[in-house]
Amino acid sequence: MWYHFAVSEFPVTADDVRRLARLVETHSLSELRYEEGELRITLRTGAILSTPSVGLAATPAAPVAAPIVAPTPVGRPIEAPIMGIFYRSPAPGTPAFVELGDSVEVGQPIGMIEAMKTFSEVLSEAVGTVLSIPMENGKLVQPGDVLVVLEPLA
Repeated sequence: MWYHFAVSEFPVTADDVRRLARLVETHSLSELRYEEGELRITLRTGAILSTPSVGLAATPAAPVAAPIVAPTPVGRPIEAPIMGIFYRSPAPGTPAFVELGDSVEVGQPIGMIEAMKTFSEVLSEAVGTVLSIPMENGKLVQPGDVLVVLEPLA
């Protein structure tokens, strides 16, 4: 894990940074951004820098292992547009929007994301067949996380 601080002098303690790092670990986040006024803090997992790009580098109390990421199959990824909880079906106990091998059309819902008690459908941006569904139901997603991978139709 590395820390990038956009402001070189700021009223943030090492304990504050450790608390943010615990949030990243607890919720399995790939990135956390904190902004207050001119203070901007970005924490990312799985990246190692020899020197920070700006400002101060902090060392976590214990080493943090990079997350194990399964390779994404070749195909057209459908990514999370917003941060929130990803759901594969419209309600508990109902069939999933899509399953492996399903044909998908442009504009067809492939899942839902709940953010601040609001549910938003995630719509397919391509036509294809579902190759994989790397995101688990009920997991926190970040913008850009791959939810579904489609094999484009020729």
